[in-house]
Amino acid sequence: MREIAVPTADAIIAVNKLVCQEGANIHQCLDKGKIESAIHAAFYPGSFPFAQGGIVKVAAALCFYLIKSHPFLDGNKRTAALTAISFLNQHGWDLKYPQTKKGNGNALAEVIENSAAGKISKEALMEWFENHKILIEPRTGR
Repeated sequence: MREIAVPTADAIIAVNKLVCQEGANIHQCLDKGKIESAIHAAFYPGSFPFAQGGIVKVAAALCFYLIKSHPFLDGNKRTAALTAISFLNQHGWDLKYPQTKKGNGNALAEVIENSAAGKISKEALMEWFENHKILIEPRTGR
């Protein structure tokens, strides 16, 4: 079994800093403890296949808990989504989703917004991730 790379609070703070710089927003971590709590909630009990039901669902749970904990001044949803996708990529997975019908967004942004607004549950977000997961082809050579 492959070792699981659990993101650290410092790594997630670095993601938020990048997200805020990209958007020309102010980066400020309001509560590092909230990030640590989100990580612990997603990864409990800490060994595969995790309480959430596997890598893809753990990524969704991490995304959900980061959104709900709102540990940053700005960029919480973007940070949560990017952290979840980075975690998936590290473990051989990605998400494939369509553009929204409106044409100015995508289904991931829509489901993240709905999660933040309380319109969907953690379980619904986990199911969405599960339904949109794709296996990344293993790379050979460098």
